Amino acid sequence: MSMFYVNRNMIAALPSASLLVFLLFGMISTVRPLKPKYDEPIKLELVEMPAPVPAPVSPKTEARLEAAAPQRPQPPLPPQPPKQVQPEPAHALQPPTPASPIATPAPALQAPAAAAEPASPLKPPEPAPVVAAKPNADGEYIARIRSYLNSIKRYPSGREASQLRPEGTVKIWFVLRRDGSLVDCGIEQSSNSTLLDEAARKTVSRASFPGFPEQFTADQETHRFSVDLQFRPAN
Repeated sequence: MSMFYVNRNMIAALPSASLLVFLLFGMISTVRPLKPKYDEPIKLELVEMPAPVPAPVSPKTEARLEAAAPQRPQPPLPPQPPKQVQPEPAHALQPPTPASPIATPAPALQAPAAAAEPASPLKPPEPAPVVAAKPNADGEYIARIRSYLNSIKRYPSGREASQLRPEGTVKIWFVLRRDGSLVDCGIEQSSNSTLLDEAARKTVSRASFPGFPEQFTADQETHRFSVDLQFRPAN
Protein backbone atom coordinates (compact mmCIF):
# COMPACT_ATOMS: atom_id res chain seq x y z
CA MET A 1 0.00 0.00 0.00
CA SER A 2 2.93 2.33 0.57
CA MET A 3 3.97 2.21 -3.16
CA PHE A 4 0.50 3.05 -4.40
CA TYR A 5 0.26 5.81 -1.88
CA VAL A 6 3.57 7.29 -2.90
CA ASN A 7 2.80 7.05 -6.64
CA ARG A 8 -0.81 7.99 -6.35
CA ASN A 9 -0.36 11.08 -8.51
CA MET A 10 1.21 9.18 -11.36
CA ILE A 11 -1.45 6.50 -11.17
CA ALA A 12 -4.13 9.16 -11.27
CA ALA A 13 -2.53 10.65 -14.41
CA LEU A 14 -2.34 7.34 -16.34
CA PRO A 15 -5.88 7.51 -17.80
CA SER A 16 -5.27 11.03 -19.10
CA ALA A 17 -1.92 10.12 -20.61
CA SER A 18 -3.27 7.03 -22.31
CA LEU A 19 -6.12 9.03 -23.79
CA LEU A 20 -3.67 11.62 -25.13
CA VAL A 21 -1.50 8.96 -26.72
CA PHE A 22 -4.54 7.39 -28.35
CA LEU A 23 -5.61 10.67 -29.84
CA LEU A 24 -2.13 11.36 -31.26
CA PHE A 25 -1.97 7.97 -33.00
CA GLY A 26 -5.40 8.55 -34.43
CA MET A 27 -4.47 11.89 -35.89
CA ILE A 28 -1.28 10.57 -37.41
CA SER A 29 -3.08 7.71 -39.09
CA THR A 30 -5.72 10.04 -40.59
CA VAL A 31 -3.17 12.42 -42.20
CA ARG A 32 -2.76 11.60 -45.91
CA PRO A 33 -0.18 12.95 -48.29
CA LEU A 34 -1.53 15.66 -50.56
CA LYS A 35 -1.08 15.02 -54.25
CA PRO A 36 -0.52 18.04 -56.53
CA LYS A 37 -3.37 18.66 -58.90
CA TYR A 38 -2.40 20.01 -62.31
CA ASP A 39 -4.76 21.77 -64.66
CA GLU A 40 -5.44 20.24 -68.01
CA PRO A 41 -3.41 21.68 -70.94
CA ILE A 42 -5.11 24.33 -73.01
CA LYS A 43 -4.88 24.13 -76.78
CA LEU A 44 -4.47 27.41 -78.70
CA GLU A 45 -5.54 27.66 -82.31
CA LEU A 46 -4.97 30.55 -84.71
CA VAL A 47 -8.11 31.62 -86.46
CA GLU A 48 -7.84 33.86 -89.53
CA MET A 49 -10.12 36.87 -89.34
CA PRO A 50 -11.76 38.09 -92.53
CA ALA A 51 -10.28 41.35 -93.91
CA PRO A 52 -12.45 44.37 -93.23
CA VAL A 53 -14.37 45.60 -96.21
CA PRO A 54 -13.77 49.35 -96.80
CA ALA A 55 -16.89 51.44 -96.77
CA PRO A 56 -17.85 53.02 -100.08
CA VAL A 57 -16.60 56.58 -100.56
CA SER A 58 -18.64 59.13 -102.43
CA PRO A 59 -17.15 61.05 -105.42
CA LYS A 60 -17.29 64.34 -103.47
CA THR A 61 -15.24 62.83 -100.63
CA GLU A 62 -12.66 61.49 -103.10
CA ALA A 63 -12.32 64.94 -104.68
CA ARG A 64 -11.77 66.51 -101.24
CA LEU A 65 -9.14 63.92 -100.31
CA GLU A 66 -7.30 64.47 -103.58
CA ALA A 67 -7.37 68.25 -103.05
CA ALA A 68 -6.11 67.93 -99.47
CA ALA A 69 -3.33 65.44 -100.34
CA PRO A 70 0.12 67.07 -101.02
CA GLN A 71 1.01 67.27 -104.69
CA ARG A 72 3.91 65.06 -105.73
CA PRO A 73 6.64 66.67 -107.82
CA GLN A 74 6.45 65.65 -111.45
CA PRO A 75 9.53 63.91 -112.85
CA PRO A 76 11.67 66.13 -115.12
CA LEU A 77 11.13 65.74 -118.83
CA PRO A 78 13.98 64.16 -120.81
CA PRO A 79 16.11 66.71 -122.72
CA GLN A 80 15.09 67.14 -126.32
CA PRO A 81 17.74 66.91 -129.04
CA PRO A 82 18.77 70.28 -130.49
CA LYS A 83 17.12 71.24 -133.70
CA GLN A 84 19.30 71.32 -136.76
CA VAL A 85 19.37 74.76 -138.29
CA GLN A 86 19.55 74.68 -142.03
CA PRO A 87 21.98 77.17 -143.53
CA GLU A 88 20.30 79.99 -145.38
CA PRO A 89 21.23 80.43 -149.03
CA ALA A 90 24.00 82.91 -149.52
CA HIS A 91 22.81 86.08 -151.21
CA ALA A 92 24.68 87.47 -154.11
CA LEU A 93 27.29 89.91 -153.04
CA GLN A 94 26.44 93.38 -154.16
CA PRO A 95 29.24 95.69 -155.20
CA PRO A 96 29.84 98.39 -152.60
CA THR A 97 28.41 101.76 -153.47
CA PRO A 98 31.08 104.36 -154.12
CA ALA A 99 31.44 106.79 -151.22
CA SER A 100 30.52 110.31 -151.95
CA PRO A 101 33.54 112.60 -152.16
CA ILE A 102 33.97 114.68 -149.01
CA ALA A 103 34.92 118.22 -149.57
CA THR A 104 38.20 118.95 -147.85
CA PRO A 105 38.31 122.39 -146.23
CA ALA A 106 40.68 124.88 -147.66
CA PRO A 107 43.74 125.58 -145.55
CA ALA A 108 43.36 128.69 -143.49
CA LEU A 109 45.55 131.54 -144.35
CA GLN A 110 48.38 131.85 -141.91
CA ALA A 111 49.32 135.21 -140.60
CA PRO A 112 52.77 136.43 -141.56
CA ALA A 113 55.35 135.47 -139.03
CA ALA A 114 56.36 138.28 -136.76
CA ALA A 115 59.76 139.65 -137.13
CA ALA A 116 62.23 137.72 -135.00
CA GLU A 117 63.39 139.70 -132.02
CA PRO A 118 67.12 140.23 -131.79
CA ALA A 119 68.73 137.76 -129.40
CA SER A 120 70.05 139.30 -126.24
CA PRO A 121 73.78 138.88 -125.67
CA LEU A 122 74.74 136.01 -123.31
CA LYS A 123 75.70 137.07 -119.79
CA PRO A 124 78.69 135.34 -118.17
CA PRO A 125 77.66 133.07 -115.28
CA GLU A 126 78.13 134.49 -111.85
CA PRO A 127 80.80 132.72 -109.80
CA ALA A 128 79.43 130.55 -107.01
CA PRO A 129 80.13 131.85 -103.54
CA VAL A 130 83.03 130.12 -101.94
CA VAL A 131 82.00 128.58 -98.61
CA ALA A 132 84.79 128.24 -96.18
CA ALA A 133 85.02 124.69 -94.90
CA LYS A 134 84.32 124.46 -91.18
CA PRO A 135 87.07 122.86 -89.20
CA ASN A 136 86.26 119.38 -87.96
CA ALA A 137 85.94 120.22 -84.28
CA ASP A 138 85.07 116.62 -83.32
CA GLY A 139 88.12 115.13 -85.01
CA GLU A 140 90.39 117.84 -83.62
CA TYR A 141 89.13 117.24 -80.08
CA ILE A 142 89.58 113.45 -80.31
CA ALA A 143 93.08 113.86 -81.77
CA ARG A 144 93.86 116.26 -78.95
CA ILE A 145 92.75 113.70 -76.34
CA ARG A 146 94.79 110.93 -78.04
CA SER A 147 97.99 112.95 -78.21
CA TYR A 148 97.53 114.09 -74.63
CA LEU A 149 97.25 110.52 -73.30
CA ASN A 150 100.27 109.35 -75.31
CA SER A 151 102.27 112.23 -73.87
CA ILE A 152 101.54 111.35 -70.24
CA LYS A 153 101.71 107.56 -70.47
CA ARG A 154 104.44 105.85 -68.49
CA TYR A 155 106.05 102.49 -69.02
CA PRO A 156 105.50 100.19 -66.00
CA SER A 157 108.34 100.15 -63.48
CA GLY A 158 109.40 97.47 -61.08
CA ARG A 159 111.41 94.31 -60.96
CA GLU A 160 108.89 92.23 -62.95
CA ALA A 161 108.70 94.82 -65.75
CA SER A 162 112.50 95.08 -65.95
CA GLN A 163 112.80 91.31 -66.21
CA LEU A 164 109.94 90.63 -68.64
CA ARG A 165 110.20 93.91 -70.63
CA PRO A 166 106.68 93.53 -72.17
CA GLU A 167 105.82 95.40 -75.34
CA GLY A 168 102.44 95.95 -77.02
CA THR A 169 99.41 98.15 -77.66
CA VAL A 170 96.47 98.55 -75.28
CA LYS A 171 93.12 99.77 -76.57
CA ILE A 172 91.42 101.48 -73.63
CA TRP A 173 87.94 103.01 -73.46
CA PHE A 174 86.76 105.76 -71.13
CA VAL A 175 83.66 107.94 -70.67
CA LEU A 176 83.93 111.72 -70.08
CA ARG A 177 81.40 114.36 -69.08
CA ARG A 178 81.15 117.65 -70.94
CA ASP A 179 83.35 119.34 -68.36
CA GLY A 180 86.11 116.75 -68.94
CA SER A 181 85.62 114.75 -65.74
CA LEU A 182 86.12 110.98 -65.93
CA VAL A 183 83.07 108.68 -65.45
CA ASP A 184 84.49 105.19 -66.07
CA CYS A 185 87.22 103.38 -68.01
CA GLY A 186 88.18 99.84 -69.04
CA ILE A 187 90.27 97.69 -71.39
CA GLU A 188 88.63 97.22 -74.80
CA GLN A 189 91.47 95.15 -76.30
CA SER A 190 94.23 93.76 -74.10
CA SER A 191 97.91 93.65 -74.94
CA ASN A 192 98.21 90.18 -73.34
CA SER A 193 100.23 91.77 -70.55
CA THR A 194 98.69 92.69 -67.21
CA LEU A 195 101.53 95.19 -66.60
CA LEU A 196 100.77 97.15 -69.78
CA ASP A 197 96.96 97.01 -69.22
CA GLU A 198 97.37 98.38 -65.70
CA ALA A 199 99.68 101.13 -66.96
CA ALA A 200 97.02 102.18 -69.50
CA ARG A 201 94.38 102.39 -66.72
CA LYS A 202 96.66 104.52 -64.56
CA THR A 203 97.32 106.83 -67.52
CA VAL A 204 93.59 107.54 -67.98
CA SER A 205 92.91 107.81 -64.24
CA ARG A 206 95.53 110.54 -63.56
CA ALA A 207 94.79 112.52 -66.76
CA SER A 208 93.14 115.98 -66.64
CA PHE A 209 90.93 116.11 -69.77
CA PRO A 210 89.73 119.40 -71.28
CA GLY A 211 86.03 120.14 -71.57
CA PHE A 212 84.01 119.42 -74.73
CA PRO A 213 83.72 122.11 -77.42
CA GLU A 214 80.26 123.61 -77.94
CA GLN A 215 79.54 121.73 -81.19
CA PHE A 216 80.97 118.41 -79.95
CA THR A 217 78.02 116.04 -79.22
CA ALA A 218 75.79 118.97 -78.27
CA ASP A 219 72.86 116.62 -77.49
CA GLN A 220 74.88 114.39 -75.13
CA GLU A 221 76.06 114.96 -71.60
CA THR A 222 78.67 112.18 -71.79
CA HIS A 223 80.72 110.58 -74.57
CA ARG A 224 82.66 107.31 -74.87
CA PHE A 225 86.20 107.41 -76.30
CA SER A 226 88.62 104.66 -77.41
CA VAL A 227 92.36 105.30 -77.63
CA ASP A 228 95.29 103.02 -78.53
CA LEU A 229 98.29 103.35 -76.21
CA GLN A 230 101.54 101.73 -77.36
CA PHE A 231 104.14 100.78 -74.78
CA ARG A 232 107.79 99.99 -75.54
CA PRO A 233 110.62 99.50 -73.06
CA ALA A 234 113.42 102.03 -73.08
CA ASN A 235 116.64 100.89 -74.70
